[in-house]
Amino acid sequence: MTYRTVAVIQARMGSTRLPGKVLEPIGDRSLLAWTVAGVRAIPGLSTVIVATTTEGEDDVLVEAAEALGVDVHRGPVHDVLTRCFEAVEPYEPDLVVRQTADNPFPDPSIAAAQIATLIEHGLDYVGIAGWPIGIATEVCRMEALTAAMQEATAAADREHVMPYLYRHPQRFRIGALPRTAPIPAGGERSRFTVDTPADLELVRALADRLGHAPPVRLDELEAILAAEPALALVNAAVVQKPWQVAQATEGR
Repeated sequence: MTYRTVAVIQARMGSTRLPGKVLEPIGDRSLLAWTVAGVRAIPGLSTVIVATTTEGEDDVLVEAAEALGVDVHRGPVHDVLTRCFEAVEPYEPDLVVRQTADNPFPDPSIAAAQIATLIEHGLDYVGIAGWPIGIATEVCRMEALTAAMQEATAAADREHVMPYLYRHPQRFRIGALPRTAPIPAGGERSRFTVDTPADLELVRALADRLGHAPPVRLDELEAILAAEPALALVNAAVVQKPWQVAQATEGR
């Protein structure tokens, strides 16, 4: 069976800790451009959509996304579940890959493995377990996303899109892609997402050392950090958000 798979990248200019971060330059392109390139490289995708808001401040983001050649949908600011659902629904997908635009280094091979895990094991949702924050995606069946859209009422479930699924394992078939390879020394707290100026400083340094355009592999990033351990200290003091910790360490 062939599965129609679409990816949705949620993005907006508003940010509590780093406003406008998604259009910040990283090397020769914006953070958004890095994310889009990484997601586009996931095998088997039919469409990539950027889901932003109807706020005027996001007009510039729409222009940037359209310049990258991706489809754009605009929806609510805080009800991100509705925004993402309405973004993908017209494409009638079987599977949905979700990413956020503050992750410049999504590894396409990890996302591909998540998709394969979902299909092979007949799951409704596949997260991650043991991977650094900012590297992987979330994958679900459209039927499961539709159920979340119709049933979720808690603000956190509406804001973060997928929690309703993995908080109801009795209702949905939940799985996670575990990291089986050893974690390099010092890599336990690696984070490749951009929430703060320190995060932005790190990803810029990594991009400079990569020396090539996206997509990026996790092993490349970890090799750079292994060669220059001081780089990992740049954002070591950043406090992880509770939902980020859950996603990275508990298969969420």
